[in-house]
Amino acid sequence: MRDVTRRQLLGPIAAAAGACALSSCWSGKTGPYADRERRPESPWAYAQLDPDVTAEKAYRDYQKGHCMYGVFAGLVSQLAERYGEPYQSFPFGMMAYGAAGAGGWGSLCGALNGGGAAIGLFVAGEPQRTLLIDELFLWYETAELPAHVPESPILEMEMPRSTAGLVLCHVSITNWCKASGYKAAGKQQKERCRRLTADTARKTAEILNRNLAGQSFAAADFSEDVCGCKACHTKGSEMENSKGKMSRGSCHFSLAGEHP
Repeated sequence: MRDVTRRQLLGPIAAAAGACALSSCWSGKTGPYADRERRPESPWAYAQLDPDVTAEKAYRDYQKGHCMYGVFAGLVSQLAERYGEPYQSFPFGMMAYGAAGAGGWGSLCGALNGGGAAIGLFVAGEPQRTLLIDELFLWYETAELPAHVPESPILEMEMPRSTAGLVLCHVSITNWCKASGYKAAGKQQKERCRRLTADTARKTAEILNRNLAGQSFAAADFSEDVCGCKACHTKGSEMENSKGKMSRGSCHFSLAGEHP
């Protein structure tokens, strides 16, 4: 029998593979994205969740990817367990980026980022999404947190509460450190954020449950200083040179005496 060289053997195979790559063989119908045409666009279907169960799941899920991950996974993983696809294929790991205000930048609190992501996944229409997000964010700014008491705490401690005042991670943590006397990188602060994650997941579930039930949401009742800023600086105002809903303390540490 005549010897066959490796090149002679692999040549036809390589040629066939090349032809397949240029044809319909690899047209997206095989592999991990084979069914992407059938994956639903947002909004995905939401089903009522128990807020207390959601809070406890978020508290535990914090260990896997911190605050944003904990809130989002605490909500959506329950639907994955209950219904399977498409929820169980959601890449929850992507939510880990929101830790400590997105990669440690101290910007938007990751717990709120996760709650907002869930609202965006389940609620159609920008006006309605905005109403729900406003309710979540204003609650966070004004509530004394954390309030969640875990069934089996990862760290047993008497948990001090504080008011965040703003939706920013670094302000929220700083205000809690001032109120508690604990350091920002200590185990007590991590336990605080675990419990805050649970609180935010619970509140998000409550808001989504109300939306599912068809309950109405009132327009956000912003503080006097926010309304004052918006009157001069946002869309439709005289200056129209800014955007935002946070209090002026997030942008200005002091204002000139002649400022209105």
